[in-house]
Amino acid sequence: MSDDFYHDDPVEGVSKTKVRSKLFTTAFVVIGSIFFFQSTLAGNISLNSGRGIEFGQSVSQAVACSGASNLTLTPRSSFTNGSPGTHYLQSVTVSNIPTSCYGVDFTINAFNDSSSTPLALFNSTATNAVVYNNNGTFELGDATLSGASITSGSGTFTITFTNPVAPSSSVFKLTIQSGVHAGYNVGDSGPGGGTVFYVSTTGFNCGPTLTARCRYLEAAPALWNGGATEPKRRWANTTYQSTTVNNVSSPETATATAIGWGYRNTRAIILQGNTDPATSAAALADSYTVTVRGIAIDDWYLPSLDELNQMCKWQRGRPWVSDATICAGGTLNSGPGAAGFTTDNFPYYFSSSEKTSSIAWIQIFSSDGSQSDGSKNSTVVYARPVRAF
Repeated sequence: MSDDFYHDDPVEGVSKTKVRSKLFTTAFVVIGSIFFFQSTLAGNISLNSGRGIEFGQSVSQAVACSGASNLTLTPRSSFTNGSPGTHYLQSVTVSNIPTSCYGVDFTINAFNDSSSTPLALFNSTATNAVVYNNNGTFELGDATLSGASITSGSGTFTITFTNPVAPSSSVFKLTIQSGVHAGYNVGDSGPGGGTVFYVSTTGFNCGPTLTARCRYLEAAPALWNGGATEPKRRWANTTYQSTTVNNVSSPETATATAIGWGYRNTRAIILQGNTDPATSAAALADSYTVTVRGIAIDDWYLPSLDELNQMCKWQRGRPWVSDATICAGGTLNSGPGAAGFTTDNFPYYFSSSEKTSSIAWIQIFSSDGSQSDGSKNSTVVYARPVRAF
């Protein structure tokens, strides 16, 4: 498979002497023409409206992924003593980011008033400040892992340049570009510390309510549960081993098998009452949390049957032909980056997909790659969490 990419053409910078009222809705948006005046107290900026705005104040503008919502950008400067002292563009905060911007890369650039070449922002030569919106969790792009840091909250992030190099006096405008994430390949390390085992060029609905849009599936790493081998778990605890997942506390069913449905299945299983990681595979997968670059990644879940099938193909080194192709053939642990899967004679893995009130779907990680069913009270079936992003 191959990933899709796009980049819209940049909008021309706004003249210092003329105000344009046109609302930019393309993915590449001029945030403002910025004039800087040297000062030991603050760097003053004038946006297209012509009024003076101090650093720390903000400007709002729409980008392609945000629809009718305006993102709010707040630039900040730092002052470095010297002969003479200099103000630098040190950080930019972007807020009011809607869910329609999930899964995109934001690229922030700075320009002077005479060139279309972006200015270096940090590390002497780095011109792109790239932030990936991983379903509302904001992460630094590959090009900005060194020399920048990020903090994020609900619908907002601040990217800070450790050693800023763009003098305020040189910056005339800032731009923000939203585009398809640069992408991962099968076998790459995922943002959650696991390994990417499935890539969709078109994307799929995902998340606990299927309102997010994802393109990748990532498997938890070997020894993810802190043990020497893959853990085994029953599908349900004693109370619910013969009960369909659909009751007052869990009105949703867990029968879906499609890619993207594993998280929703998992939440339904837990809401039924299977909350103990010691007695439920879904609860165990849900309990897995890992901290990556200071961010807690806790959206792991028990994969649906189709998601588990894709993981089996990766783990056995089988080439992707279609989502519907059943895992078969290959050699154990031959997939790129695959490790830690069981090597016993019964390599059965539970999915989060329920078949009947007492039976759940399982994937057999063997040469025939078949899918079968297993009792919810079985003690010989393994579990491996995944996450979608």
